[in-house]
Amino acid sequence: MIVALSGMIILLFVLVGIQLSISRKKHKEKVMATLRMVAIIKRIIGLSQKHRGLTATYLQGNNSVAGELYEIRQNIEALINDANQFALTTSEARWEAYLDHWRRLESTSMQLTPPESFKQHTSLIETLLYLLQDVAEHIEFAETDQSLNEAHFLWREFPQLVEYIGQARAVGVATATKGESSQIDKVKLGYLCEKINLMSDTVFNKLNQMTKVSESDQLNQAKQACIQLVSLINEQLILPVKVSIANQEYFAIASHTMEQCNTLLDNELSAIVTRFSD
Repeated sequence: MIVALSGMIILLFVLVGIQLSISRKKHKEKVMATLRMVAIIKRIIGLSQKHRGLTATYLQGNNSVAGELYEIRQNIEALINDANQFALTTSEARWEAYLDHWRRLESTSMQLTPPESFKQHTSLIETLLYLLQDVAEHIEFAETDQSLNEAHFLWREFPQLVEYIGQARAVGVATATKGESSQIDKVKLGYLCEKINLMSDTVFNKLNQMTKVSESDQLNQAKQACIQLVSLINEQLILPVKVSIANQEYFAIASHTMEQCNTLLDNELSAIVTRFSD
């Protein structure tokens, strides 16, 4: 009787252990799928931001970017197909809203006015930024790694910083293409410079506070790139009566700043993926 009872207790512990192991495995798979989806959405955001910037210069008469715009749309389509493989994405209402908006913008973007194009692209990207947050929140941090609670800014403030830089790239490249800065352009760029300064301080301070920052050199480079971009916007686009900086030069500098920030962000997201892969 005692032997049989002992055997049952041992069997119970074994079954509980197996169930816990299965639960942990399923949870780990869910987290990994979520992180893969975050990476896809982030990539779509980056391509959408580039599409906005190049469309701005196209609508100001720079037809040479038409081929690159077509390539960006093809790449976005491939990423949409990848995203549609995830039930997590297709169950999100914002994903459906994004698809509907993108289909309409994709077919009309080359015929819009520059202000309407900027407005439509920025609204589209805003939907994607909220979608990024929604998908990332599916990770149940409290049940996995408590230290990840401090990483929320990686899909909130950090992508928003990159978006402010992207907006400044789009407005600035259009301004450089037409060779003059209207009062509306100056106000928009001044507002974006202020946002970049404030958000970069928030993001870089949080990165400094994290126990593991991928590369301190990269952090300093990204910080300096933001400072230099804001200085360039003020000196070359806001203060002068006539804008002399070439649109390609400005686009490259703003894109470099975005790349510096995205490298940092990608490294931190990769570190989270590695943590869950162990």
